Formats: sequence, structure tokens, C-alpha cells
Amino acid sequence: MKLYSTLDRGVVQVKPLVKGRISMYSCGPTVYFRMHIGNIRAYVNWDILHKAFLYLGYDVKRVMNLTDVGHMTDDTDFGEDKIEKSASSEGVTPREIANQYIRTVLEDFSRMNILSPSGESIDLKLEIGKVKEYGFLRATEYIPEMIEMIQKIEGNGCTYETEQAVYFDVSKISDYTIFTGQSLDEKTEGARDEVNVDPGKRHPADFVLWMKRVGKYENHTMHWKSPWGDGFPGWHIECSAMSIDALGKEFDIHTGGIDHIPIHHPNERAQNIGAMGRSVVSYWIHNEWVVMGDDMKMSKSGGSSVVLDDIVDMGFDFLDLRYLFVSVNYHIKINFSKKALHGARNSRLALVSRLRELKNEADGEGELIHEYVERFKECLDDSLNISKVLALINEMIKSDKKAEDVLVTIYDFDKVLSLDLEASVEDVGLDIPEEILKLVERREEARRGKDFELADSIRGQIGDMGYMVVDSADGFNIEKI
Repeated sequence: MKLYSTLDRGVVQVKPLVKGRISMYSCGPTVYFRMHIGNIRAYVNWDILHKAFLYLGYDVKRVMNLTDVGHMTDDTDFGEDKIEKSASSEGVTPREIANQYIRTVLEDFSRMNILSPSGESIDLKLEIGKVKEYGFLRATEYIPEMIEMIQKIEGNGCTYETEQAVYFDVSKISDYTIFTGQSLDEKTEGARDEVNVDPGKRHPADFVLWMKRVGKYENHTMHWKSPWGDGFPGWHIECSAMSIDALGKEFDIHTGGIDHIPIHHPNERAQNIGAMGRSVVSYWIHNEWVVMGDDMKMSKSGGSSVVLDDIVDMGFDFLDLRYLFVSVNYHIKINFSKKALHGARNSRLALVSRLRELKNEADGEGELIHEYVERFKECLDDSLNISKVLALINEMIKSDKKAEDVLVTIYDFDKVLSLDLEASVEDVGLDIPEEILKLVERREEARRGKDFELADSIRGQIGDMGYMVVDSADGFNIEKI
């Protein structure tokens, strides 16, 4: 498989450390709020990657962290712990707030047909205390491993201690800024206020490995004993300790969002080198953002987040959102809007309608069409080129292959796409005839070409066939009259 590797700044051939096996760590959510769809896009992307490797015959070992301590309200060291802040605002304990939002992670994964990191479908009856069995690793359950790793880093001369914290000394890593290509001074220009908070901090880019329970953190609720005093871990050490403990001293792929490129992942990589003497990760793979309006990143703090319940309130199915996400490559930004969702829904329902027609034509049991299976594998190998897969499906539907064989083959592809195509074909409630969808597309083309007379005529045809196109500022909807 070829993937876009951030450190290589291009698409590279993935060469597993062990032939036929893939080890993968995915940066997971900080469980202090319900994930917005920008977060969920990442997990859909890595779900596709996970399922693609499985489809291609690899044995996959994958884990994902659940950050329930130490992640500050921004990427600096002296912010407010997100978990404690959320717990305080809701009047519960940090453990209760983490459990509450871990439950929502499981719910949202299930809604979006995302496998657990260990490769099972999500069981909503899963006990929170058993999430580790499914590849979800809670940071608070790995404190001893974090302390042990900090001691290794310390023993290798990459740390220093102040009255407030234990820091990683980034000057010990010659290529610390390899992710961004910036000089160290450029990278840390906006972080100099940290030095004022802790006068013992030597360089703005140095980052906390262990925060002591002193000063502003004197009353921090979550704390543990350590060789450096009572305190709690920095955010970055969590991922290094958990990934190495679960996957070993070297593993293949580390995934995350592009927002991790400037700080979190350089710090993880530095810790790995500081403790193990090697970079540990072979390939760092990042997904692009979901943006809204004027290229604004979707975020809770920015007040622009949309959660899955909002998708339903807009009149869409979770599968419409999944279709939108799978149809755009992980390395390409998605501009989210109702119009984009309308387009995804119409494309998905058009596909379902065509599959229904094939089902009506089918005669008996079908067989996989191996020439198309091989081309499907080539699309997956080509940096998860799912848009090419969708074109391949369309080509197959129009081919002279037996209807039953086409159906079986497309359902086989859906092991990776996870669009519930076979179930949707059986669900008559989703039935919008293909001729209606084609007329809607012709009307949209007429509107784009400013031929409003033709657009109105087509709208009339649609009405005569028992359907109505409802226009809005965000796009349009198709309803049965």
C-alpha cells in the first residue's frame, strides 16, 4: 500500500516491519466532550485504512488512546486540564466525565460503522471498564508505564527538572523540527509566555513530561506519586508510553490529524528517541481538517462544531455523512455544508437504487468478479483512492457482467466502505427511483447554467412523478408527495 507520509512529504510505499502484519496507533479523543464531525472524520479515515489492510490480507494490530488526564485547554503546558474543567462545569468527578464521554465515543463509532481498534464491531452494551480489550487505551491506566518511560528519558540525559515540572530538553534532538521544517526559533515564537510561567524553563519549545502538584496545580484532582513528587503526566508522554507498551519498540503506522503536526507529534517522536534511542514509528499519516465557511477549522472551542445528532436534525442519515467522508481522500480538506451532505445523500441513494435494479435482474447466487476485485485492491493500494473505487463501482454496474455477480462484488467492496449497501437495498424506505435522481441532477446542471426555464420544467416533471424538490439556502431536499 502507498500512503501520504508526513515526514517524507509525499506518497510512499508502506513496508511493514513484519511481512503480512501491520501495527498501528491512532491518536484518539480527549474524552471531555462529545466528538464533533471533524473529529469523527479522522476515525472514519483510519477505519477505512484498517479495513483496507484487512481486505488486502494483512494481520492488523491496532490501538487507540482515550486521553482522560493531562491534555490542557491549548497545546501549551500551563493551561487548564480539559477533563477537570469539564468535570467542574458539570459538577461531577473527572472519572465520571471521562466515562460519560467514552460512552459517547462508542455510540458515535457504532453509528458511523467504525470498528473498534481491535477490529470488532462496537457493542453498545460494552462495559466501560472493558474498553481495553477492544483496543481503547485509557491514559489513567498507564501511569506506571509513563513514569518508567520518563525515567528512561532522564537516564539518557534528555530532561531537566524545575520546582514545577520535569521537562524534555528539545535541544537533545537534532531533528526535532523535522515535521514542519522550521527552525526552532520560528517554531516557538508564540510559546515564550511559558518561560514567564516557569522561570526554570530553559527554552520555549521544551515541554512537560511530569507536572508537579504545586503552584496553580496544587489542587489538581488527578494526581499520582512519582520520583519527582506528587503530580500528573504531560499530554505527550501518554501516547509514547501507551503505543510502545501495546505495539513494541518499533511499529509501522501512527495516525492523527494535521493539527498534531506542529507540536504533539514532534514531542512524541522526541520522547521515543529520548527513551528508546530510535524514532520507533515508521510512518506518520495525517488526515486533513473538516472546515466550514471561510476555511475555518471545525472546533468546539471555536464554537463551530457539529455533532452527529445535528446531522439527524438536519434530516440526514449517518450513512450520508460516512459517504461524504469516504468519498474524499484523507489528505484532502472537506468543506462541510448542507449542500455537501445533500450531494452525498443523493449519490448514496442513487447507488442504492441501481443496486435494487440489479437485485431485480439477478438470477441465483453470484460470484466475485475477480478482475474488478483486483482493480479494487489497486485503488486501496493507491493511497486509499476511494473516489476511484466509486467510479469503478459505477463502471461495473454499467457493464455486461451478470447482475448477481456485480451485486456480490460490490457487497464485497462494502467490507471496506461500510455503507450498509446490502441492508439499504433491502430497506424500501430509502427508495428514491433512479430516474428521479437523474432528473434532479439534470435540474441542478440547468440551474448552474442559469437555464431556469429548463430547471422549472424538470421540477414539474419530478412533481408529476410524485416527488418534490425543496430548495433552501443550503441546497435542496427530495421528498415524496
